[in-house]
Amino acid sequence: MFENRIAVVIVVYQPSEADMLQIEMLDAAYRGVLVDNTPERQSRAAAMSLANLHYIYNGNHNGIAGAQNRALEWLLRQDGIERVVFLDQDSRVDTSYPRLISDEFRRISNFFHLALLGPTAYHEQDGTEYKSVIHTTPEAQQGFIAKRDVISSGSCCSIDVLQELGLLDERLFIDYVDFELCWRAESHGWVCGITTRASIRHQVGRRELKLGSYRVIISAPYRYFYQYRNYLWLCRRKYVPLQWKVANGIKNTLRLIYFPFVVKGGAKCFKFMLKGIAEGLGFEREIK
Repeated sequence: MFENRIAVVIVVYQPSEADMLQIEMLDAAYRGVLVDNTPERQSRAAAMSLANLHYIYNGNHNGIAGAQNRALEWLLRQDGIERVVFLDQDSRVDTSYPRLISDEFRRISNFFHLALLGPTAYHEQDGTEYKSVIHTTPEAQQGFIAKRDVISSGSCCSIDVLQELGLLDERLFIDYVDFELCWRAESHGWVCGITTRASIRHQVGRRELKLGSYRVIISAPYRYFYQYRNYLWLCRRKYVPLQWKVANGIKNTLRLIYFPFVVKGGAKCFKFMLKGIAEGLGFEREIK
């Protein structure tokens, strides 16, 4: 059954054949927007024949925030859409998932002033649930666990929330874009969190490093530029939680110390960390 009130937003960058099959399945059941961040116009996504998803070529690649905003700007001009579901290009869900997370959003909104709802996220490789090593997870209420920040993959929000809060912060480009929206929402009296009744398999980062009982997520080297720069930018904003500022300040400092010696390719990551710090602090001199 075609669901007209729900829109999906999918951003792709050099998508694989498997990614395309997933998009084709969703295109048959939902309207929404497919944003293509692939630099070359002759991408797999551009060659697709879409029935319901609106295609936007965004080849200058202005990050996940800019791509999602182009999609949201288009959706806000359409009639009848009540909720938006965000999916990564490698999100593997069945056709019922957008409807399920949307129904959960509507149900939980009866009990909480809900801004953004995410699924329970499980590790792509071993199926274990992603949990913070810093925060204690509260008990679920009405199948809902309130969280200060929710990852965008598989998440749902209402058009009303976007109209009140505004769109995503494009200056952040890619890292902490979803978290910033959650914190901004909280500062306006909204609540974010996850539902225990919808789940998604997700891979954070490219690989992991085991340090004792802890998992250290290893991202692509260039991502550390945005992580360190954006951290310093966000530290200046009053609505960003102090606990996050302190915890990530400690984590970022420790990574500067051990990454070059423990992590494969850590020296390259270290250089991007320094570049991020330089731009985050407003230094103009480029670090070679």
